[in-house]
Amino acid sequence: MMSRKILSPKGVALLLPIAGLPAAAQAQAQAEPPAQVQPAEAAQEVQQTEAEGPSDGGLAEIVVTAQKRAENLQDVPIAVTALSADALSAKGVGSVIDLNSVVPGLSYTTQAAAASPRIRGVGTAIATGGNENAVSTYVDGVYYASAPASVLSLNNIAQITVLKGPQGTLFGRNATGGLIQITTRDPGQDFEGQAKLTYGNHDTYGGDLYLSGGLTTGLAADLAVHYLNQSDGFGTNLFNGKDVNKSRDFSVRSKWKAELGSDTTATVILDYTDSKSIIPAYRPVTGVLPITGVPFTGGKFDVNSNVQPHSKVEQYGGSLELRHDFGDVELVSITAYRHSDWDIRFDSDSLPQDLINADILQLDRQFSQELQLVSNGSGPFNWVLGAYYFNARGGFEPGVVAGPGLNFVSTIDTRQRTKSFAGFAQGTYRFTDQTSLTLGVRLTSEKKSIEGSGDFFVINPGIHVPQGPYEASDTVTKPTWRIALDHKLTDDVMIYGSYNRGFKSGGFDPASSGSAKSFKPEVLDAFEIGLKSEFFDRRVRLNGAAFYYDYRDIQLNTFQNGLLAIYNGDSAKIYGLDLDATAVPIDGLTLTAGVSLLHGRYGDFPITQTALLPNGGVTALPNISADGKRLQNVPDYQFNAGFDYKIPLDTGSISLAADFFHSGRWYSTPENRLNQKAYSLVNGSIAWFIDTDEKYSVRLWGRNLFNVAYADQLTTQIPITDFVTIGRGRTFGATLDIKF
Repeated sequence: MMSRKILSPKGVALLLPIAGLPAAAQAQAQAEPPAQVQPAEAAQEVQQTEAEGPSDGGLAEIVVTAQKRAENLQDVPIAVTALSADALSAKGVGSVIDLNSVVPGLSYTTQAAAASPRIRGVGTAIATGGNENAVSTYVDGVYYASAPASVLSLNNIAQITVLKGPQGTLFGRNATGGLIQITTRDPGQDFEGQAKLTYGNHDTYGGDLYLSGGLTTGLAADLAVHYLNQSDGFGTNLFNGKDVNKSRDFSVRSKWKAELGSDTTATVILDYTDSKSIIPAYRPVTGVLPITGVPFTGGKFDVNSNVQPHSKVEQYGGSLELRHDFGDVELVSITAYRHSDWDIRFDSDSLPQDLINADILQLDRQFSQELQLVSNGSGPFNWVLGAYYFNARGGFEPGVVAGPGLNFVSTIDTRQRTKSFAGFAQGTYRFTDQTSLTLGVRLTSEKKSIEGSGDFFVINPGIHVPQGPYEASDTVTKPTWRIALDHKLTDDVMIYGSYNRGFKSGGFDPASSGSAKSFKPEVLDAFEIGLKSEFFDRRVRLNGAAFYYDYRDIQLNTFQNGLLAIYNGDSAKIYGLDLDATAVPIDGLTLTAGVSLLHGRYGDFPITQTALLPNGGVTALPNISADGKRLQNVPDYQFNAGFDYKIPLDTGSISLAADFFHSGRWYSTPENRLNQKAYSLVNGSIAWFIDTDEKYSVRLWGRNLFNVAYADQLTTQIPITDFVTIGRGRTFGATLDIKF
């Protein structure tokens, strides 16, 4: 095993002015908002009104920045699921992975501990080594390109929104499937704070601290600290008796907001996160004979591996956002820097024998600069103009994929660089109070380059095969666009139709042996019709969309020598329907439901076919056509339903909440042999708000209450076995919450 130095974040305080996309101003409002709300004003206004809630007992209005301006969710011709801080707390959503069970159409799995989200079947499993996801993640407007750094615990959240379908015009090249926007709270002049203490099963303990207030006239700041330590794992490594599937997370985040005169604001954000997990814990799929001919006989969360898994993600970054109001238009300058190191060690064969194991350090660095001109929305024509620059590098420090049992040892050392420039424009013209047309276009020019080297050593008879050095580059220029027409049938019912094009970057396979193996960008044309509606005095909200996708040059993966390899599939056709419903039938009771129906099938191109051997192991068969096969990692249907019922007391209240989630069967590879069967999860909580101001509360909570074992990752490792990592089992505990 090679010794390596993990880079330290000591230089955080010395970062250059750095920034992210505009801080989203999002949440819930008590009554009808002004005709136009500017993004700079929205965050503070929304946080105040969210706490107050609707005065008439109906559903609160939700403000989102899906089109880079603050708008009522019901007026945006995009399929969006929005979750407030209170909703996330009631549903027990503590990390981005938990969003899977509350957002229709979103599938959130991991690949060797790196994020692998998919929306409506669009996503990827190969976002490592300088490559990125097809579903973008933004935190306070800052794009997180690194997949390992995108698996985030949630703290001091104002709102999370999930935008479905290509968002390539306003959000760029790698939002083909959609994007996840996370918005944290803004500091205000009044001093406030919140402290949470949590204890749960598996000896899980930790807490959150949030402090906010004015430091001087025109300057406010906050500090958010999160710590959670699961000391006992969900399972045991039978090989050494140690725990697996446990984690410890620490993060700190501070936001500083300054009023630089009456027309200019500056927001600075600094953050640091250190996450350590005993994952990925691979084991053979139940009932499958590995190459050794000995089946796995441990518990459903156990493994039997000669390598104790380990994953450590250390990341930090900072941002500076400058806004100046010229009256008719607002100028926004946004710059951002992010730095992450991912140190991972795992057993690629999942067996107690020393066949294949990996020990890798992935480094990711990124810098971005965005300029925007945003109209104030006072007339019938609202528009956004912008330019974006992105510069990143990612790859592997000299790492080892050792296969002593298969007579080889391989080293890998790569650096992949991305330089991307884009200009974009989008405008909405309101013909009448009922009908609007939106047109948008973005032109992206991107250069990808890679340099790498390595060594392939055949143990017997001791032959070294040099892997490089090699280098290559490729440049692409791609337009993306959006056309949308919306019409209000009534004040509370809007229909829309849209056509969007998005694309995901191409690049190079960082694990290819001895050469710079490239893959092409994938392109998606999306056609959508949607409905935004509210009924019965805003007691019922029903939003839905039907869509058809033409998906080309799909980036797929296979597993070779312990690492993911990347190739392009020809095409796929996807169509489906997703619905979000919320109702308040009586005061205090909120009902939610979501449905996703999806039909995604590959076109005619060759894919690997495998078969299990009767005496153990997996063999490769002649390639077959992918025609008619289901998209990988995507269920044909998902359903979620829940309620939150608040019962008033003489002093304080009781809140009861529960959620049910059901997923259909999904297949892990295009050949559709290995699959996760349909499964269901149940979550619930009981909260006692001790006083009428809800400053003190105790919440008892539980997730996956029936301890269902379901796959987070399914992989075929030729010639060894099919192996699986199991998602989180049952968790329960109590949280004390104090606001001051």
